[in-house]
Amino acid sequence: MQPESSCHVVAMPYPGHGHINPMMNLCKLVAGKSNSILITIVLTEEWLGLIGSTTKPDNIRFATIPNVIPSEHVRGSDPKGFVMAVWNKMEEPFERLLDELQLAPTLIIADVSVPWAADVATRRNIPLAALWPMSALLFSVIYHFDLIVEHGHFPVNLSVNGDDIIDYIPGLSPIRARDLPTIVRFKEESEYYLKFLLRVFDKAKCVVFTSIYEIESKAIEAMKAKASFSIYTIGPATTYFKVKDSHSSTISSNGDLNYMTWLNLQPPNSVLYISMGSYLSISTSQMEEIEAGLRGSGVRFLWVARGATMLRLQEICGEKGLVVPWCNQLSVLCHPSVGGFLSHCGWNSTKEAILAGVPMLTFPIMNDQVPNAKMIVEDWKFGWRVKREFEEENLTTREEIKQLVQRFMSLESRERKQLEEKAKEIQKVCEREFADGGSFQNNIDSFTKSIVQHYPH
Repeated sequence: MQPESSCHVVAMPYPGHGHINPMMNLCKLVAGKSNSILITIVLTEEWLGLIGSTTKPDNIRFATIPNVIPSEHVRGSDPKGFVMAVWNKMEEPFERLLDELQLAPTLIIADVSVPWAADVATRRNIPLAALWPMSALLFSVIYHFDLIVEHGHFPVNLSVNGDDIIDYIPGLSPIRARDLPTIVRFKEESEYYLKFLLRVFDKAKCVVFTSIYEIESKAIEAMKAKASFSIYTIGPATTYFKVKDSHSSTISSNGDLNYMTWLNLQPPNSVLYISMGSYLSISTSQMEEIEAGLRGSGVRFLWVARGATMLRLQEICGEKGLVVPWCNQLSVLCHPSVGGFLSHCGWNSTKEAILAGVPMLTFPIMNDQVPNAKMIVEDWKFGWRVKREFEEENLTTREEIKQLVQRFMSLESRERKQLEEKAKEIQKVCEREFADGGSFQNNIDSFTKSIVQHYPH
């Protein structure tokens, strides 16, 4: 491949679940559009072990750099420490890897959460494309942060200005200050974080959004009118095509999996799927309330959990529930027995629920999950809140959870039918994005064409 490649793209994802998949999807889409583009995806040793055997096009290869921490356990127990390690320890091995490549890069695509990649690209005079793996809403909040400061909403203090309505960010519907990403509540941390992100935006030739254009078009168009860089939206394209396959093959092709076999035995729309993400954790006391509430509800559930939580849940779930350490989330959401999704509202999970047409119960933990939950409940209206306000000490009780889950999964209730209608409605809206002549095809074509035309050897 190398001698024939007219472009060599080096992709540097942030080493986390919600970042690796969007970068992989983007690279596969670009590689599938042009054989003249060679793509090297840089992974930590840990991630190479996790996805190294993944099927990929011939013009994609993996390269590795050392782990920034000794184990995944450290990432989960010390999120801030992991971020700091990524920011402070990955730049040097990444540069060393660039020196060792046989074919010099003509473009670097970097996740915005590895901001040092912008400095590397500048020093080496290599154009930079930034991947934004979260919502356009969050991007707009960060990009217009000066407006938030100017209007006195930084930092957000829940008891002082938490209920103030922010209606001055271009392209966004009104949002309460308490529904902004939690980073805006911590002055020193947010200023440090924003300084790095804005540095990436200043140096990027373009930014690729993984947002769904059809449901965030106002925010995206407002950004396009103001930004100095080009903006492309690729949506959850790979996810969409997997959804189409899953609807026709879920039951038969996955019957050998224990959880899929269990789902096959459940009545239609009767199972609540529960996943609170693979990274952040909620408090032990809140988890106990959720467990007791679900057990009391009598609702069938499939719960993805890890560590001590998984062992405890296995003991208490009984015949109505199944607990697993991992599952193919998209296949589960597309299964006909699944009628709802209790989620932390990570962006990838939110998009998968939308594309599968599944109503959501929102339980955001931090950062972008909070505004994602706001959009699910207030803007798109296909979900309900479990936790009404994001405050650690404000527990949602087992009785509240029991009653909410029973109402949510009651297929005869009018409220539930309205949620289902909204979920199917937004699913159909998103399908337009991938139809012939839709925004996805136009954007991926334009992005690939820009690589071939503007960044050749």
